[in-house]
Amino acid sequence: MTTKLLIADDEKNIRMGLQAMIEREFSGLYECVVVKDGREAWQHVKQFLPELVITDIRMPVMDGIMLMQHIRELEPERRPLVIILSGYDEFQYAREAIRCGAREYLLKPIVREELFGALAVLNEELKQRNHLIYDGVVSVEKDRLAGASVIADRNGSMTRAIQYIHAHYSEDLNMAVVSNSVSLNYTYFSQAFKAYTGLSFVQYVKRLRIAEAKKLLECQGGKIYEIAANVGFDNAKHFNKVFRELEGITPQQFRVQNQKGN
Repeated sequence: MTTKLLIADDEKNIRMGLQAMIEREFSGLYECVVVKDGREAWQHVKQFLPELVITDIRMPVMDGIMLMQHIRELEPERRPLVIILSGYDEFQYAREAIRCGAREYLLKPIVREELFGALAVLNEELKQRNHLIYDGVVSVEKDRLAGASVIADRNGSMTRAIQYIHAHYSEDLNMAVVSNSVSLNYTYFSQAFKAYTGLSFVQYVKRLRIAEAKKLLECQGGKIYEIAANVGFDNAKHFNKVFRELEGITPQQFRVQNQKGN
């Protein structure tokens, strides 16, 4: 039996490339449909009830976030499982999609192995969901409510953890400190944080610190090493390396290009 898969991306090369990649790897497993924006995707979801959706976040007419919000309005057994596609500079936007119920979050350009791995995970989830539906509505409802309770507890802890990170990012911050602040096991916290934000703890803190550093570089005339220290880096060399890794240019180059008043 084939699985209905909807692919939504405003870039034709990407949506057609994803379809070709998936159909080559999983011959006969998926019945793929491609659309160019969120509104078309939502119409298709309502009419044809795909089991899986792969969607870009930024699209014209209706973006991926609004599409996810509409999908959440469907009855649980009719909601497709969603894989979000996002660029490196959209992690806060992508985090909102994860909160809306997206199961997987993949960065562009898409890595084949990551895409195939995500599809394999969601296929297993679909099998389990279909099995529960087959076993009976009562059993499904009990499992859903239990899962919802666990997710609600986890999300509350993650919200507090993120608040703690934003309050202390300029300090010597590590995952042990943050997991302890919300009274969670270190290993569980690592997994839950990745599921909630779509990023590892280290990736999240790096991006937060660089985002704050960019604000200072635009407005302040201090030394680079001073700004590095102000956002939590222990030395300017490490700061420069991470900044270039995420932004593609050095802090000084960013300052020259973006400092207010120039």
